[in-house]
Amino acid sequence: MDRQNQYSFQFVFVMLLYLIIVVLSVMIISLGKNIYDSINKDRNINYELQVSLSYIANKIRQSDKKESVEIRELNGVDAIVINEIFDEEKYQTWIYFYNGVIYEMFADIDSDFELSDGMKVVEADFFKVEKIKDNLYKFTVVSKKESSQLYISLYSKAVI
Repeated sequence: MDRQNQYSFQFVFVMLLYLIIVVLSVMIISLGKNIYDSINKDRNINYELQVSLSYIANKIRQSDKKESVEIRELNGVDAIVINEIFDEEKYQTWIYFYNGVIYEMFADIDSDFELSDGMKVVEADFFKVEKIKDNLYKFTVVSKKESSQLYISLYSKAVI
């Protein structure tokens, strides 16, 4: 074997090794990106679920008075109704699910409104509220096939 062929073989061998390293590096980077995207997607879904339930929990806890929280139906949709008094005027906060979004509507006690009039809180695939006992409520939220539940017990005995 002459020197020219030996150098050509070494060059081809080194280039082949370099090509293998580049291909493997691209595969590892692509795999890492897919794993990162999956983790980020799951984190965003979990965030949406927790934000919606935390928001509802905080709204209810702010109004933890006897007979201030109830479940009512509005145009065929179950809603959480929080009764409040500001400056001796009665108001209601309605939290309900409509067209893939959890809404909040703050209005006078006698006001009529459409479901689309509320303020969008967070998008979800499903939202359900249930009264388990006198002061125990269960909230279920589903977003992108992930589900989360929250139980809230109202402790206050004060009358509004």
